[in-house]
Amino acid sequence: MQGARALVETLIESGVEDVFGLPGDTGMAFYDALNDARHRIGHVMTRDERSASFMADVYARVSGRVGVCEGPSGGGATYIVPGVAEAQGSAIPLLCLTSDTPVGQQGRGVLTELDQESLFRPVTTWNARVNDAALMADMTRRALRMATAGRPGAVHLSLPSDVLEGDTPDAAVYGVPTFGHAPALRTRPDPALVQQAADLIAGAERPVVVAGGGVLTSGAWEELTALAEGLNIPVATSINGKGSVAETSTVAIGVVGGNGARAYANACLGAADLVLLIGTRTDSTTTHGWTLPTLHGGPTVVHLDVEPRELGNNYRTIVSLAGDAKLGLIDLLAAVSGPDRVKARNQARIDALGAERDRYWAEIAAQGASNAQPIKPQRLIRTLRALVEDDAVIVADPGTPTPYLAAQYEVRRAGRTTVIPRAHGGLGYAIPGVVGAALAAPGRRIVGVTGDGSFGMSVGELETVSRLNLPVTIVQCSNSTFGWIKELQHLYHGDRYFGVDFEPVDYAAIARGFGLRARQVVDPADLEPALAEAFSDGGPWFLDVVTESQITETPPVAAWVAAEAARAVAGGARRTS
Repeated sequence: MQGARALVETLIESGVEDVFGLPGDTGMAFYDALNDARHRIGHVMTRDERSASFMADVYARVSGRVGVCEGPSGGGATYIVPGVAEAQGSAIPLLCLTSDTPVGQQGRGVLTELDQESLFRPVTTWNARVNDAALMADMTRRALRMATAGRPGAVHLSLPSDVLEGDTPDAAVYGVPTFGHAPALRTRPDPALVQQAADLIAGAERPVVVAGGGVLTSGAWEELTALAEGLNIPVATSINGKGSVAETSTVAIGVVGGNGARAYANACLGAADLVLLIGTRTDSTTTHGWTLPTLHGGPTVVHLDVEPRELGNNYRTIVSLAGDAKLGLIDLLAAVSGPDRVKARNQARIDALGAERDRYWAEIAAQGASNAQPIKPQRLIRTLRALVEDDAVIVADPGTPTPYLAAQYEVRRAGRTTVIPRAHGGLGYAIPGVVGAALAAPGRRIVGVTGDGSFGMSVGELETVSRLNLPVTIVQCSNSTFGWIKELQHLYHGDRYFGVDFEPVDYAAIARGFGLRARQVVDPADLEPALAEAFSDGGPWFLDVVTESQITETPPVAAWVAAEAARAVAGGARRTS
């Protein structure tokens, strides 16, 4: 069997259903094989390799299956890196395939020759060059296993064109469906350590859970909810962990940290005497620069994670539990002595947090009712939440949409319904991302939330959305600036704005040119009917919403809110002196 066909057959037999990418001259054999198998495996032609990697990343997050992206040698390999890096940093199972120049011409300066293994080594958990066609199926299975076993991540295979065209023994070609999704294999933490952790949790006066993306990858939201509600322990999440518990639960306090947190949630975490970390790598955003919890002399820390190397990485960890989140949570709850007693003791604290939550949502509702122009982001989030179903998937860019969605979009059912790239924060994610989400979750509403800065980086994928006639709605927040950076210049650099502003653009007209239905929304009174029209249409829609700048409407980013308050105090002092 030809090497390219062995690759495709192994993917199919391992459960891969969709591939995202675009062709190049070194991958012609691969495309012939995909063409012959087109009734058994889908291929989405993208307009950019970076978009292909973003699509595969979102596809994997929403479906739980391995996301597969592919691109050609040379420039294609360099363009595809951003989404691979994002998946690796966020522990998302992704397989990147890049065709390569022939083994037989290595070192001779052939066009597009590049050391692909060195290029991908920093952004993958494993990567290799297949130098012999006879090894094609084996290397493909190995790549899938490395992507899904243990901590999921990104893997890469470099595929020389002469290897794709070479011969593979038919008997070597088979798939292993176990490794087509994550988690592929679940491991239980040490029972003795589980008991130690359970005893600490039962004895704590102010315990808090911080849940990361590992809870969602494990599908452990029911187990987390059972533990937290069974013991009345508050649950905070990272941005990637949003959905680890329904935010309507009595124990949910929302996202914590430096971006998109509720102030009372940060205060609750800051006062904790025990923190149970689950599936989180304790990054700078979730911990607000390692101040929540404090880095030294802080609360007792118990950490449950599938990757042992993450345990104790930043915090002194009293009990380290290496294992799957779902199995670990089951064992933890079973090991707690006197759960009813623990729940009763924690009830008053949960009631007090519930009152804080009610006050918070009342304030957010008042902000969201504003009729100001330009439209306040709070009004957009409130309207979006009122109109979409609880199982809708929101794919957002990592700029200004992030803090508003994190803080103010209430997730009413557990599971992954928001997708925001937080490992590297590459702009241009949401527009291609909705393609991956739509293929991963047919029948669910898919909404992309982007900014006009991101638009310029991914506008070509509007053609992909149109060509596939996807039932998606893309909502753009437009303020004619790279707003995140302009806010930094505003707060910390004396309003010295440079390199951040661009001219107004008729984005709706551009979207219509790509075949989408589109309109601009300027008046907040038009926002709800415009969204309702887009949602009821059943086809691809683009809404350009003119929103207020960060300079006059500070997003819920903890450091920015504090800095703006300090500026206001300083300004008041100058006026009264």
